[in-house]
Amino acid sequence: MKRSLLLILAAALLLGACGSSGKPETFYEQTGPLPEYLQEFQTELLDGVNPSQVPLVQRNFLEGCMGGQKEIFAQLSGAALARACGCSYTELIKYLEANATEDQSAFDTFKKINKTSKEEDGVLGQNYKSIFEECLAGA
Repeated sequence: MKRSLLLILAAALLLGACGSSGKPETFYEQTGPLPEYLQEFQTELLDGVNPSQVPLVQRNFLEGCMGGQKEIFAQLSGAALARACGCSYTELIKYLEANATEDQSAFDTFKKINKTSKEEDGVLGQNYKSIFEECLAGA
């Protein structure tokens, strides 16, 4: 009986570990630390998020934004760019969540925008360029 219980517990732990791997299904999954090279800008990048518990989608967005090669990014560097990137992520998520529909969740819309921006050979693309520009004006 004890052996069966241990096997079930081990299987549950293994499945639990595997369950969190792969592509995220929400904005808030797969938390981890902000990349080391961005840690100096954690205040500007993270709107109150614990720097050791940043969701994967947010980490990926911020890394892309901070390392972006488009002209719009060349206007800023350091803390100013970090403020614009952090603000644009926060505002984009707020916008998507406020405009979610029964047919398309905020996260599904985000994935669609992200795919489009990659096809347009850019980090932000036209879909959320205006949000970034508004944040840029406030940086």
